[in-house]
Amino acid sequence: MKLFTQALSQCVYYQPAVILFDDLDALLPICEGDEVSQDELYHSRLGSHLVELLEAYQSLHYITVMATAMSIHKLHSSIISPRGQHIFKTILDIPEMDKLDRLEILSSIISQKSFNSTSSLDLDTVVNRTEGYVIQDLVDIVDKATFQSLRRSVVKREHPILLDQDFEEAIDNFVPLSLQGVQFFHDSSRSWDDVGGLKDVKQILVEVLQWPSQYPDLYAQCPLRHQSGVLLYGAPGTGKTLLAGVVAHECGLKFISVKLANALVVLSSTAEDGEIEGPELLSKYIGASEEAVRNIFQKAQSAKPCVLFFDEFDSLAPRRGHDSTGVTDRVVNQLLTQLDGVESLQGVWVIAATSRPDLLDPALLRPGRLDRAVLCPLPDEDDRLSILQSLSRRLTLDADVDLKQLAASTKGFTGADLQAILYTAQLMTYDSKLSTSDEDMKYNLPDLLPFSEEPASGSDTAVLSITVQMRRYVTGAKDKTLLPRGSEMVGRMGSFHEGTKIIMSPTVP
Repeated sequence: MKLFTQALSQCVYYQPAVILFDDLDALLPICEGDEVSQDELYHSRLGSHLVELLEAYQSLHYITVMATAMSIHKLHSSIISPRGQHIFKTILDIPEMDKLDRLEILSSIISQKSFNSTSSLDLDTVVNRTEGYVIQDLVDIVDKATFQSLRRSVVKREHPILLDQDFEEAIDNFVPLSLQGVQFFHDSSRSWDDVGGLKDVKQILVEVLQWPSQYPDLYAQCPLRHQSGVLLYGAPGTGKTLLAGVVAHECGLKFISVKLANALVVLSSTAEDGEIEGPELLSKYIGASEEAVRNIFQKAQSAKPCVLFFDEFDSLAPRRGHDSTGVTDRVVNQLLTQLDGVESLQGVWVIAATSRPDLLDPALLRPGRLDRAVLCPLPDEDDRLSILQSLSRRLTLDADVDLKQLAASTKGFTGADLQAILYTAQLMTYDSKLSTSDEDMKYNLPDLLPFSEEPASGSDTAVLSITVQMRRYVTGAKDKTLLPRGSEMVGRMGSFHEGTKIIMSPTVP
């Protein structure tokens, strides 16, 4: 308080004056949790004393008080009261810059540099790649481009001049302030070829996401409201999560995945992936869950163009009125508010996946929120063959392996079930290569039932018997055959349902 008094005394001496509190939310943050904690008592007293001091000085002198903060929701209630009784009479929200704003600011920053630039400098490309950037980000990009130009001029011994390639190199590895703290790693292996079957579903996702993202100018001339929400539903293991990630990769969009189980937020794009630890979406403290949902949508707005994906959506947004604590009801209300605002967030597409659409709150499925409800059905024989071919692209199969026969024998199996078959066979082959024996061996596994069928006691109708010839032998490091010729394996796989989990327990006699 002594520093505040000294600063206000100087304002009195130089009045009329303006006193600015920069990052006031760092000085007086909102305290979540116990209302009688030491931090809450300290910030409450400090905020009350500061308000009284400012009101006393303002009543007698010509002093204007200004403050900056990341968000009005991050300020302590002693400064910003929910009832509107606070010292700041005017609250201004700095809007996000559009393309024209970014172009004007970039031109201004470049002109202030004692630097030459080519008349053919393509700033429109820079503007299109800086969606969601703030002014400081643009300043940093120009500084990095300037450094690239200076380094090139020293090597070539010529006068420095800004080129398009300088900005390309500056943006490639640049992380904006809104995405600071994200750990990026490269992953460019996902494509439509990794998704077998689901032709109709893929076509719908292309129409809803890929076309608007690749031809934004054309869709901007369309007077109709564009669909920005998709609900993928179907049995577990049918490829809903894989589809969401692949469509974001194919469209060149960042991918934000929200899972309630571990509250992880994953961001990715065509060139880079990353992940950050997000807040717990369901909190026992009032207001914390809603704040977490708002933060996720703010992150999506900063990372746009992007896909915001909610996995296991039924656990996050169930029907209201069935929760005794009211936590999920408040989360659903906040989701409805944010989804209504997606229309103004151009460049943000929302995809939700669930295996129980009957548990979702009906208000989420009305037009304007999750517009398209798309079923991911169980694969038929042709789709199963396509899935097996996609999964085995990176495997070295023996010529005797007949994927068509395997696809015909796996009626009712999901993509995850087919993946389990290939992975189990691969692991068995690895086990055989680690053996010191040259003898043939039989692997006996429990019966594997498709996920869509319940195991019936005493019934063998749903049991699949797969005979794959395998031979246990010791090979050199150069041999990469995963399903070798001339050996024998009689396998029967089974799944045991425990709630929503599948426990697979191979047994070797």
